[in-house]
Amino acid sequence: MYLCRSLRSAIPVEVPVIETPQTSEAATPRAVPAPVDTHTPLRNALKLGGSLLVTYVIGFGLQVLVPRLLGPESFGQYNWATNTATAFFILSALGLDVYIRKEVAVRKEHANEFFGGTLLLQTVLAVLLLGALALVMHMRGASPEVRTLALSLGVYQFFFRLNAILAAVLHAHEKVDGLSVAHILMKCIWGFGLAALLLLRVPLPWLAAPFIAAEIVKTVFLFRLTRQHAGLRLRLDLRATGVALLAALPFFLNDAALASNGPLDIFVLGTLANTTEVGYYGAVWGIAGMTMLLSPILGWVLLPMMSRAAASSQEEFTRILRRGLEGIVSLSVPVTLALALGAETWVRLLIGEAYLPAAPVLQMLAPIFVFTYVATVCGSWLMAANRPWTVTRTTVLAVGLKLALNLVLIGPFMQWRGLTGGASAAATSLALYEVIVTIVLVYAIGSRAWDARSLAVLGKTVGVCAAVTAAHLLMGQLGLDSRDLARGLARLVVDGLLYVSLILLTGAVRKDEVLGLVRMVRNRRKSQPDAGPTPSGSPSSDEVRAA
Repeated sequence: MYLCRSLRSAIPVEVPVIETPQTSEAATPRAVPAPVDTHTPLRNALKLGGSLLVTYVIGFGLQVLVPRLLGPESFGQYNWATNTATAFFILSALGLDVYIRKEVAVRKEHANEFFGGTLLLQTVLAVLLLGALALVMHMRGASPEVRTLALSLGVYQFFFRLNAILAAVLHAHEKVDGLSVAHILMKCIWGFGLAALLLLRVPLPWLAAPFIAAEIVKTVFLFRLTRQHAGLRLRLDLRATGVALLAALPFFLNDAALASNGPLDIFVLGTLANTTEVGYYGAVWGIAGMTMLLSPILGWVLLPMMSRAAASSQEEFTRILRRGLEGIVSLSVPVTLALALGAETWVRLLIGEAYLPAAPVLQMLAPIFVFTYVATVCGSWLMAANRPWTVTRTTVLAVGLKLALNLVLIGPFMQWRGLTGGASAAATSLALYEVIVTIVLVYAIGSRAWDARSLAVLGKTVGVCAAVTAAHLLMGQLGLDSRDLARGLARLVVDGLLYVSLILLTGAVRKDEVLGLVRMVRNRRKSQPDAGPTPSGSPSSDEVRAA
């Protein structure tokens, strides 16, 4: 997911959707796992969600402040440099964070076998990639300011991706208390540092300093946590490293395709259009990307739990998928609906009048995130079901199609839509990409992805959205439109009240389930061994939905 990648990349928001090949299981026999414990993943999700809420508050403030203070042109340069650096360092991820969540979740000591070798490989890759990035910047004739910013953010990318791997080890061991603290500490360093530099009006290259400082501090903190809670040790075993890298290959290809989404599109947009278009697109993507709050939690918590369920009970495995899809649709649809209906109001309120030409682009981006969440849950299930190449092939082919669409559409859209034509073309290409990926992944799972209950929830939710949209348009005709900020906000409040009323009346979200979830979270189990999860039986619908 792109987002004004310059901001969002500071939050490790990987969206893992692949899995290890079966050869890894043959190479290392697994012990029979205990029945899946859904209480611990739920509590971990809430802990991580709490830390993310704090970090997103800081990130939200900067997503408003940065575009306002820099303006479309300078923000476009900043965004273009950030995404270019991100695109280059996609190769350094190696797919290890997703592999760790899948394999180390059931083989606790496995990380020690390959971590030292992969760290050495990542370091060598980082040096080579920085050299390649410098060469490309020189050949493109980038200004010294943009060149220095891009190289500095390349250094940040190295630590960012290393931290994602260290965090994955803690997720796999279900030790997230310290990780939650690390997220908050890192975001405070980054957020307050960047805000201070923006207010001081420093040159663009200095804006990379808070990113680098925050990730280095987080690296030191996570190394300590992984040694303490996961027993992680630096050990060079070339054979084990090679085996792990081969097993993680589908992860790597899928991650590379996913991670190239935003950075590659921004690079193409800045090359075929201009950095002002990049500024418009990045600013409204910063607003739209706030709907992805749950994305890290899905990757950190859902995948390890699905992996354990797949080895324990196929019935439970399917149940987690269905209730997970049902829950994620219920949570994501109202947010994206509010974003789409109130696009002009949100732009005026959050990033200012200068970005109003990009409001239609925000409307195009808003619905995408429902598809993104569904694809993430389905991809995690396929990963846990030992079908990684299904997801990898789908993602790689869809990314290729999206790149081709960008190359074909940006020129004509610029002539058709003028100032934000290139950004509209990028949003159109992304929408088609997400729809295709979601359809293919749901089709690959088949009827296990839904039951009568989930189809009923989906139908009711679509009906409620249609009713709220009709009421929204009617209020606009009656004078409550978005040309005035106060009227636009009042209109959105009415939309929200109507949505909540209808969703409860139709039973798309059941009040008793929500209350049951709250009670379950409050009433923790009296005892639980530290060594690992204890048998808990089949999860209730509340537990599965939350997990």
